[in-house]
Amino acid sequence: MHRFLLVLLLATTSARAEELVFSTIGCGPYTPPDEKAIVDFIKSENEARAAEFIVHLGDIFSGATARDTVVTEANYAKVRGFLTEGNTIPTYIVPGDNEWNDMPDPDQGWKWWTSQFLHLEKDFKPAWETEYQDVRPENFAFVRKGVLLIGINLVGGRVHDQAEWTRRFAENNDWIETQFAKHKNDVRAAVILAQANPVGFGEKGAAINKTFGAFTKPFAQIAASFGKPVLFLHSDGHKWIEDHPWKEAPNVTRIQIDLITPDFPPLRVTVRDGEKDIFAFNRQLPEKKKK
Repeated sequence: MHRFLLVLLLATTSARAEELVFSTIGCGPYTPPDEKAIVDFIKSENEARAAEFIVHLGDIFSGATARDTVVTEANYAKVRGFLTEGNTIPTYIVPGDNEWNDMPDPDQGWKWWTSQFLHLEKDFKPAWETEYQDVRPENFAFVRKGVLLIGINLVGGRVHDQAEWTRRFAENNDWIETQFAKHKNDVRAAVILAQANPVGFGEKGAAINKTFGAFTKPFAQIAASFGKPVLFLHSDGHKWIEDHPWKEAPNVTRIQIDLITPDFPPLRVTVRDGEKDIFAFNRQLPEKKKK
């Protein structure tokens, strides 16, 4: 009897999924103090060795910088340096509006973004395989410890080309749906990584929903059909939001992360095993910000 119980216990323990821990940052660095902060944050993440990977959720410099100053490829290269120098943790990035569609010349901004950041994670040679969408190679996906991670090009800001936005919305949802179908039976949860807040919050919600409706409505159906817990993780609004904005898909948790400043370290996300509270969030805030 004791031997049977021991075998059962071992089998139960081995069936439990490993926790996945990763860190995210976004919206920055915008100022010299923020630049120092991101260097310090990358250093501290490497010292802690808690996160398996890091994701930057777009907007590598401010909107004012994009619109009102002369931006060159050096601006992009500087942020690339912040994310790579002294960093041994695989690091991914998704596009933001400030470095692309809000630029005076979006095509030039996109060339610089792809030159400096497309497939940034390959510099780190992750231990897992990353897939890329053929029609939109900046969109990525990988599975780690039973969790499906999907990065998409979903930006806020100016609609610089309505046809491109409509096409990109459809391609993003195609990518998500393809990955959900491919991995539904071998993952316990999924995480969507994007820059834009596509559902808004408060008074601006209606206008934002109108802009992104062609993406959000199909996404809700796709996520609901997936059925498992989904985390929609984005930057854009600079202030913390945690809610469930899709009534049609109550399995989706939305997080808007803080911007990069000395007061707001990377968000550390843990994906746990189980059916309830599978996502845990550690904002790593200093004591003065916790009050």
